[in-house]
Amino acid sequence: MTEEELNRGLRDVMERTTPPPSMDSSSALKRGRTARRRRRLTWSGIAVVPLVAGIALAPQLLGSRDPGGQVGDLVAAGGTPSPHPSSETSEPAASTAPSKAPSARKSGDPWPEGQTDRTASAGPRVVRVTKLLEDLSSAVPERFTAPDLKDSDGEPLRNPQAQYASSDGEPDYWEYAATIPVEHDGKVGQLRVQSTTPNGKGAIEPCKLAKQFWGGSGSCKVVDAGGKKVGVVTTKGGGDFDQWASYRHDDGTVVILAQSRKFERQSKPPLTQPIFTSAQLAELVTSATFKLSE
Repeated sequence: MTEEELNRGLRDVMERTTPPPSMDSSSALKRGRTARRRRRLTWSGIAVVPLVAGIALAPQLLGSRDPGGQVGDLVAAGGTPSPHPSSETSEPAASTAPSKAPSARKSGDPWPEGQTDRTASAGPRVVRVTKLLEDLSSAVPERFTAPDLKDSDGEPLRNPQAQYASSDGEPDYWEYAATIPVEHDGKVGQLRVQSTTPNGKGAIEPCKLAKQFWGGSGSCKVVDAGGKKVGVVTTKGGGDFDQWASYRHDDGTVVILAQSRKFERQSKPPLTQPIFTSAQLAELVTSATFKLSE
């Protein structure tokens, strides 16, 4: 629109809305001054419109940039700015599948999770077995302690270990084990807990399962622990452990808790009594405390 067309439009409006002038000269003069002020205000309003529009649009343009510096969709004045790119145009985030062991191990397969051998030296496996060691220490009865002792070579007797346990042709599964010295009145024995993740093998009779641990020599009896059947093996001595309990959870996780009155790798004399009774071993081995299923 040109300036002349705008002026003509304003005059047309004024002519249609202004009543016929009075014959009174003072009234005519007053109306003339009022009309002049209106024209000035009209021109001022027209000049301000582009400025106001620019100010109103600026926040929307600025608002279309998210805190991460990504520019979103621009919208018309009065609309809602989109703080992020449209889902139709944005690219999906890249994902990296975690390294894991094969579903059935074959000769020559690499060790899982970047390991150089069966034993995990870092990562979530080590975190889990370290907690298992701490939980075993916490389970020691009050009259005993679980000191941080070392053997004759200076190696700690408190030992957690997580290892990949599958052999060729077996599904992948893991074995977590923790051993601690247990002391009472200057005498030292040991505890060992072992938790094996489900390995695809079916359930077997409790004593048969228990005798698969550490040679299995000794007599076995089935102990009831809150309705759960636990195989408890008691040896005649000569081995590393005097007694252990074994239990298979419903999901296939197998937990073994073993005890011994002696600890060969240190110089202190052996304990004169067992750390746990048979019933206590059975109760602990069925608890969720020592169950690691993955």
